[in-house]
Amino acid sequence: MKHITKTMLIVALMGAFLTGCTDQKDSQSKCDDCHIFNTQKLGLKVAAPAGAPAVSLFAHLDEKNVEINAANAVQAYLTDSSDKDIVILPTNYGIKQIVSAGVNFQIAATVTFGNFFLLSTGLDDDGVLNENDKVMAFQQNGVGGKIFQYVYGDLNLDVTYVGDVSEVKDAIFEVNGNAFNYDYALLAQPVVNAVLSKKSNYKIYANIQEKYQTKSGGKEITQASIFVKKSANKEKVVEVLNILKEDIAQLLDDTSFIVEETNGLDNEFVTGKLSGTAEVIKKLLDDGNQLGIGYKDAYGNKASIDAFIQTLGMAETSEEIYFRA
Repeated sequence: MKHITKTMLIVALMGAFLTGCTDQKDSQSKCDDCHIFNTQKLGLKVAAPAGAPAVSLFAHLDEKNVEINAANAVQAYLTDSSDKDIVILPTNYGIKQIVSAGVNFQIAATVTFGNFFLLSTGLDDDGVLNENDKVMAFQQNGVGGKIFQYVYGDLNLDVTYVGDVSEVKDAIFEVNGNAFNYDYALLAQPVVNAVLSKKSNYKIYANIQEKYQTKSGGKEITQASIFVKKSANKEKVVEVLNILKEDIAQLLDDTSFIVEETNGLDNEFVTGKLSGTAEVIKKLLDDGNQLGIGYKDAYGNKASIDAFIQTLGMAETSEEIYFRA
């Protein structure tokens, strides 16, 4: 009886062991395709304008040393007296401040590569952008307007410029009571999505990034970049840059991370920072990365940066303004 009991016990233990191994193996098999987001808190003071540039900070929106604010407020941090170690700003603005005003910053990486789109309103008889077609655009002397002029400046269009993208949106939605009688409208994501969701007759006519790349011989719009303060701890700067680079890579690999990482935050808070809900941002990333999110080392991408700012009427950059690890 004792012998039988011992044998039975051994068999039972072996069965439990094998079952445990099987369960572990099955669990491992099920998780082979699982994506688990990993990041660290940013150890330096960082500021970025709300909207597409802030998407690069999606995993850090609620960190105390991360500030996401209006563009003009963030621009004010690009000074020698700034208490920010890292700021994300339009590439042309940051370079201009470094070169012209001599601010104590360097360009380290680009994180947005254009989110401009031309929408057709359905009012153009032939449905083709050509001479005398009426277009509403924004930032005549800024990035949006200059890029539009670079791509379509030879078509002799009838273009009306307003201050910023929100003014184009307001005009489309007839906020001031005037009917929108333009054939085309230049907009930027995520505003494009907001318009298309309410204007069923509007369509995306052109992806300006693609048009720019074709005309520039393969260069890309280097819209917003990371600028780092020269006096900041270099080791910590490199650490933060590596964190952001990995965050963005993980996000582009699995866009659901933006929903998961902002899940515990107030929806209004997230929308205020990203100019759209996490779900909307995910949708735009899934649909051909319409926000132009990415990460490229600035010095390694100098040719595209130079081509971009030259389109805006600036001279090519010198190597001294680049941060190199």
